[in-house]
Amino acid sequence: MNSQTGALAWLDQFAGYLEVERNYSSNTIRAYLNDLRQLLTAEVSETNAAAAVVDAPAPSLESQSNESGSAPPSESGDDIESSASPEVEKLKAYIRQMQEHYSRPTVARKISAIRSFYRYLRREHLIEEDPSKMVRGPKLARRLPACLDREEVARLLQAPDQSSLGIRDRALMDVLYATGMRVSELCSLRVKDWDPAQLEMRVTGKGSKERVVLLNQQAATSLTSYLSNHWSRLAGGRIAQPDHPLFVSRQATKLSARSVHRIVLKYARKAGINKPITPHTLRHTFATHLLEGGADLRVVQDLLGHTTISTTQIYTHVTMDRLRKVYMNTHPRA
Repeated sequence: MNSQTGALAWLDQFAGYLEVERNYSSNTIRAYLNDLRQLLTAEVSETNAAAAVVDAPAPSLESQSNESGSAPPSESGDDIESSASPEVEKLKAYIRQMQEHYSRPTVARKISAIRSFYRYLRREHLIEEDPSKMVRGPKLARRLPACLDREEVARLLQAPDQSSLGIRDRALMDVLYATGMRVSELCSLRVKDWDPAQLEMRVTGKGSKERVVLLNQQAATSLTSYLSNHWSRLAGGRIAQPDHPLFVSRQATKLSARSVHRIVLKYARKAGINKPITPHTLRHTFATHLLEGGADLRVVQDLLGHTTISTTQIYTHVTMDRLRKVYMNTHPRA
């Protein structure tokens, strides 16, 4: 089996693992596979860090390890461990080459894909040593997320007109700011996910995890007006059914993330907001404003759907940055 064919066989198994066991999104799986194909098809003489793995026979779902749990021998009969050091050096050389051509965040993502791949191979007893453990990724400066102030939010939400499209756009921006949900979560909403009696919405987030988010009265009013009077007009006269998309296009299909991005950018320009803005900006703004208002970090974590508290803690840096600016502008001796 040649190296490229072997690599593709391993990647097929790995893709199934990411989808079934890790619940990774299709976009993440696609990005990981692209990164790994780039690694596995690199020049063998300089950077092919997976030579000892790729040339081994591809695993089957029925038999990926023997009863003793030891790694199967390679086709050449050589001990995989004996080539561990050269493999690490090749992997390091590959990473150095990537650093010359890609930004730090991109290199960090590629290393994450490589580490996940090798951890999977090691877990399945397909290799004895994980060379990626010896590779360090670039240190990333934690960037503070952009967010809007309260006056900018008000201008943004007031920018749509009173047409059916304008009412829809106001409703979806109200929902984004009121709930802090991701744009992918917004696009996946169905009519039945909205509970007007409880001012709640059921959201399916990353890894198919469900959570309940809360809406304020303003967002609920906008959403009710849109569903009662304008959803049907946009959907060609159809009556909204529970399984229909909550936010629809003029073709009666659910909005794409790209469409929502264009909508938010359109009204940001109309409102005279010159800073970079995306739907995700409203998610950042939601979290920042809650923390500035005294919300508990754990509550914000749950509302955002973050798996770990460390992801949410970046917003504490945002609020401290704002507090520092206020202090320097208002304290008599600052």
